[in-house]
Parts: sequence; structure tokens; C-alpha cells
Amino acid sequence: MKKIKEEKMNAKKKNSKIIALLVITGIIAGIVYAGYRSDNISPSAAPAIDGIECNTSEFTTFHIHAHLDFFVNGNHLTVPERIGIVDNKCLYWLHTHDSSGVIHIESPKSQEFTLGQFIDIWKASGDFPIYGATAKIFVNGQPVNTALNDTRINKHDEIALVYGNVPPAVPSFYQFGPGE
Repeated sequence: MKKIKEEKMNAKKKNSKIIALLVITGIIAGIVYAGYRSDNISPSAAPAIDGIECNTSEFTTFHIHAHLDFFVNGNHLTVPERIGIVDNKCLYWLHTHDSSGVIHIESPKSQEFTLGQFIDIWKASGDFPIYGATAKIFVNGQPVNTALNDTRINKHDEIALVYGNVPPAVPSFYQFGPGE
């Protein structure tokens, strides 16, 4: 009888150790996962702009490109590289990589994005070239009568944003590279 009680006690101790080990493993896994998530989607490096977060990695759930030409008094200005990329810490869902004018939209969710959101991200960089003027907007060569915040950005749109005099020829098409 005493031997049976000892075996039951040993079995309970063994089960307790296994349960404790599983609990500790679960806690460690949770901490590792939380650290991974905060490293990869934390918006803490920069504040959200118009509901657009600045994350530490790019997303492919919603991934499109559009092209922006920018004119001031008929003169074409280069759209700067790295709009929406903050000191190699994070990037907004709307951003540029180079000075080609291609706007990359890489979002963790499918939704509509507007030209106004991109312009607000650009303005937050402090490098936006003109303030206090109203822009004329052309999409695929056609004038639109919407405000910046109401002008949707669609896949492969050619957008011309014009401040002041309209240039003699407004671009209506952009040849995107393979895979864009």
C-alpha cells in the first residue's frame, strides 16, 4: 500500500513538472511572438497620417502602383525619393522608393487610398514644394473635379498634379516596369 502511494505521489510530481514546463514554454513563446509582432508592424516610429500607419515592413495584402507627375507653373518637378520612408525606421503604406514618381501602395488591408493621403504624407516630411494653393488634378490625362482627399488612387493611374499654369501636354500614360 505504501509503495502504491509513493508511485502515485511520484506520478503527481512528474505531471506537475510537465505542466510547469508547458506553462513556461507557452509564456516564452508568447513573449517571443509579441516581440516579433512589435518589430514587424509597430507604428511607433512615426505617427499615423490620415489613418496610414508607418510600419517596419512592407505588406502585400494590397499592393498596387500609380504614377505621379508634379507641375508648378507649367514646370515639371521631380517627385522625391523616399517620401513616406522615415529614416530607415518605418515606411507608410503609401510611399516612393526612388524619384521616378511611382507611388507604392503596400497595405496590410484592402481599402481605397486617395491622392490627399499621399500628399499629406509628403507634407509631413517637410519637403512639399508648395503650400496654400489649390491643385488641378488630372487622372490618365483627363481633368477631374475632385479634391485631393476625394481623388482615389487606382492601379496604374497616371496622375498629374498641377499648381498654377497647366503645362501644354499633360501626361496620360506611364509605362510601368515589369511586375509593377
